[in-house]
Amino acid sequence: MRNFFNKILFSLKWLSLTLLFLLLVIYFILYSSLPDLDGTKKITLLNQGVTIERDAQGIPTIRGKHRQDTAFALGYVHAQERYFQMDLLRRSAAGELAALFGDDAYESDVKIRLHRFRERAKQAVRKLPKAHYAALVAYSNGVNTGIESLVNDPYQYLLLGQTPKPWEPEDSLLCVYAMYFDLNDELGVRETSLAILKDELPPSWFKFLTPKGGEWDAAMDDSALEDVKLSIPSLSLPKKLLAYNLSTPALFVSKLSAHPKQTLNFVDRHFLPGTNTNFLPGSNSWAVDASLTPYDSAMMANDMHLTLRVPNIWFRASWYLEDGRRVTGVTLPGTPAMVVGSNEHIAWGFTNSYGNWGDIIVLQTNADETQYQSAEGWKNFTVYKHLIESSNGSDKELLTIETQWGPVIGRNHKGQLLAHQWLAYSPNATNLNLLVLEKSDSVKDALDVAKSLGMPPQSIVIADNEGHIGWTIAGLIPKRDEAAMTGGWQDYEQANDYPILSDPDSHRIWTANNRLFSAKTLSHIGFEGGDLGARAQQVRDGLLAKTQFKETDFLAIQLDNEAKLLARWRQLLLDVLTAKNIHEVISKGQVESMLAVLKKEPILYAKPDSVAYGLVKSFRKVITKNTLGWVFETLEKQHPKLFKASLLTKLIEYPVWELVQNRPVHLVPANYANWALFFQASAEQAYNIVTDNGQYDLATQSWGVRHKIDIQHPLSAALPELGFFLDMPDSPLSGDTDMPKVLGHHFGASVRMVVAPGQEQKAIMHMPAGQSSHPLSSYYSSGHQDWVDGKASAFLPGETKWVLELQSIQ
Repeated sequence: MRNFFNKILFSLKWLSLTLLFLLLVIYFILYSSLPDLDGTKKITLLNQGVTIERDAQGIPTIRGKHRQDTAFALGYVHAQERYFQMDLLRRSAAGELAALFGDDAYESDVKIRLHRFRERAKQAVRKLPKAHYAALVAYSNGVNTGIESLVNDPYQYLLLGQTPKPWEPEDSLLCVYAMYFDLNDELGVRETSLAILKDELPPSWFKFLTPKGGEWDAAMDDSALEDVKLSIPSLSLPKKLLAYNLSTPALFVSKLSAHPKQTLNFVDRHFLPGTNTNFLPGSNSWAVDASLTPYDSAMMANDMHLTLRVPNIWFRASWYLEDGRRVTGVTLPGTPAMVVGSNEHIAWGFTNSYGNWGDIIVLQTNADETQYQSAEGWKNFTVYKHLIESSNGSDKELLTIETQWGPVIGRNHKGQLLAHQWLAYSPNATNLNLLVLEKSDSVKDALDVAKSLGMPPQSIVIADNEGHIGWTIAGLIPKRDEAAMTGGWQDYEQANDYPILSDPDSHRIWTANNRLFSAKTLSHIGFEGGDLGARAQQVRDGLLAKTQFKETDFLAIQLDNEAKLLARWRQLLLDVLTAKNIHEVISKGQVESMLAVLKKEPILYAKPDSVAYGLVKSFRKVITKNTLGWVFETLEKQHPKLFKASLLTKLIEYPVWELVQNRPVHLVPANYANWALFFQASAEQAYNIVTDNGQYDLATQSWGVRHKIDIQHPLSAALPELGFFLDMPDSPLSGDTDMPKVLGHHFGASVRMVVAPGQEQKAIMHMPAGQSSHPLSSYYSSGHQDWVDGKASAFLPGETKWVLELQSIQ
């Protein structure tokens, strides 16, 4: 028996040693894919030597005498730290993910290939000015040199059994196209949704459900739109919609969950741009001129709201221009330019503009659909053949067809073929003019450059060191001909016709994806699916509340989590709970619990310890869904590919509140005798949502308990066991929608920046996750906690910890 146990012990020891050995082998394989941070490298592709200094957070400062050399060094660093991320960006924009992930990514590639961005990127490269092309080639050379410098390929390729594909110059422009997917409606679904809504509803209902604006507007020019007062329709909704509503359980609302159900496949959720969130990408940005700062310079802030992942979409960097100025901010790995930042003379930031950047064109075709009608007569469709390569070896062919305006994207709800004319298809949709912006000396210069930027159209806010501020649209603006027979546009607005705001009398500029100007100015850019404006109002009010600002004052506005939009909903809930007959519907204990948390918090904040915030938010959600929201959800179920409710309901607050105030008898929600009973039942349902149908004590269900951020690495989504190793810690944080501090489970400020040009040593920047995508890097998550805590951390890189010299071999 003793021998038997000895054999077992020997076997266990051997197994333990074997496992330990395997773990050590894996560790050293992973460790060998870390970059060299110190030392000297001999490079044949440089004009002159360049130095890369990194601080403790891995933020590089690049010193070189030629812009080509700093571009080379940036590419080198990007490849060392973020090559897999860069690879995903270019592949997702080109529709080439199956070559990396196999057949699981085939459907994702099919969705993307009709845009032909690989071919468009090659054409755009050929149009670049000589200096920009040289910088792009230098950057590409730096990327390939950087990836070759690693002892082993990045660990993601080892896990996938793949090898990195070399970087081509057009790949950098594909990364820009990837941002079009994140920031624009690539298939014109908002237009097809509006068309369905218009056809399914009487005109009075369509107008009621598609408000243009109202009391929550916060235009920069203080303008107000005309004809925004809503008239409640005298008609009931169509019977087929009402029949659907009657067939569904009364007041059904899915529970608030820390991990919402995912319905997309793995590749769509984690690698295809624009599919990982129910939020619409946005941002906040504002500026004040020198009269409101302690400096001779103006001051600006920018926090860009995007899907939060590991690694972060942005990479912090700093380098010196040929004239000695230092450019600092965030870059997009895969591209050689500074996206937002400061060059000591100007600082700039972006918010998504939500203009009208695409048109759906209903095609008139011949009988066999081989031709379509244009202003010049009948034309043949252009057919393109694609080969979608798969790592599984099952390559497949795909055919797509195009018109003079753009690709055929499918059929509408009437069966007619649709073409999409999208700014991203323009020959000038991508370029490297950010390289010009980084050299701008003033707001005036930067506004001129902004109009030529090849990027998804954005609101750009600029401040300079002479005290000036300005705003315009960065990117192309279509020039529409309303008299054109077949729709679409034939040209783009000229620089002189761009809307501009420069040094306004208010001394302040603010943008938060809201309506920015009057209807006259909006005719240039439109306002398609933008934000309600409550967030913009809080930014505006924060700027109007003071006459002097320092950097931390701007950060405080960025972190503002007061729920001003919900104040009237809190009062409504209080009124409902104090009605005389309330206990006939809701138990006394539930009413007392709700009243206790509401009275404890007279002002609502979306903060971790708030119980009232989640309760009132749920109350509003229940009422919104069961008065009007169900209409949009019904149409989305009936037309799942052509109708997306979230694209049409950003302003639903206006018609819903109109019903709440006026309570028309003919529109009492189904299954309720009157509005009072509906509100009481809604309060009970809100209680059930927050307490999970009474499983938890209401007082314990704070916003922090139910609203944790989940910043996940794509690979841990496939292998949850790696989550502890790859993901950022789950954290109960303040913030939500409709307030400056936007934060969802996977969505929020991808970077926060506050800077007065020329005063960068006092400026602020932090971002979630860290610089490196490698979990063994000493700075994998460095700086993340500053973002979590809202700390006023430094904009400029810190003390140099590592120095890498790239020496030129002539």
